Amino acid sequence: MLLTTGVILFALGVAVWLWGNRMWLLGAGAGALLGFGLLNLFPSLAEGSMGLVVVIGLAVLLGVVAFFGKAFAKMVAMIVGFVIGGGLAMAFLGMLGVSAAVTTWLVAAVCAVIVAFLFARFLDWALITFASLLGSMLVVRGGTAVFPDMLSGTVGTALVIVLTAVGIFYHYRRSRPGA
Repeated sequence: MLLTTGVILFALGVAVWLWGNRMWLLGAGAGALLGFGLLNLFPSLAEGSMGLVVVIGLAVLLGVVAFFGKAFAKMVAMIVGFVIGGGLAMAFLGMLGVSAAVTTWLVAAVCAVIVAFLFARFLDWALITFASLLGSMLVVRGGTAVFPDMLSGTVGTALVIVLTAVGIFYHYRRSRPGA
């Protein structure tokens, strides 16, 4: 994967982690994570600038869909949640070294349905939780492109968990009414 793709994932991850409660930004992050997952499943796409085109293209596509879907907020939230759930499942399985294609797709599909349901039922908390989780995952995945040995495996997983917890606290403090 190109260093440029990793830097873009990192920068987008920081933006999603900080301001992910905006649906268009959350959609862009979900698209980028989905694009990164596709690059892992089809390594030939990652060669050259095609990987960059896939990641940026899916990020822009889902960001635009989420932006223009304000009139259908619940439906767009479910679609973005579906993509986030599948992308996060694929990313976590990749970090853990699970490479069985059928297992990966099955787990990703189940997680996608669960996260879409969570977005439909608990939109505010889903935005807080999954903005933090998605932003953390993008930061670590982008960092893995720059420092592949340092952020892979247990260290990367622990960093995702810590950043997610801090992000949830950050978003909760920002969104609660002033006392």
